[in-house]
Amino acid sequence: MAIYIDRRLTKKIDSAGESGKVEAILVVKEDGGSDLSVDDGGLARRVIEGAIERTGDPPVAVRYFPRANAVMISASGRFVQEILKDENLAVASATDIDLTIFC
Repeated sequence: MAIYIDRRLTKKIDSAGESGKVEAILVVKEDGGSDLSVDDGGLARRVIEGAIERTGDPPVAVRYFPRANAVMISASGRFVQEILKDENLAVASATDIDLTIFC
């Protein structure tokens, strides 16, 4: 499965450049466990650690959501660009959205 990258995230990365801060939500692919098992974040951890090794630039903050198999990160634009190259990601999104409420 190819990674889906939200266009709002792409705009935020472009605006931040390599050193500016970007916040993103990343959904990693399943790690092979059962659908309802609580993952310890192993695959997400490996994805983040791989990007740290390649850039030498750790994220400022990471929050893991086990049931969603997702992480929310705050990191440099350079780090986010690098992590998006990982084949274990399924979705990458900006942390804010435009909502239209229908009544």
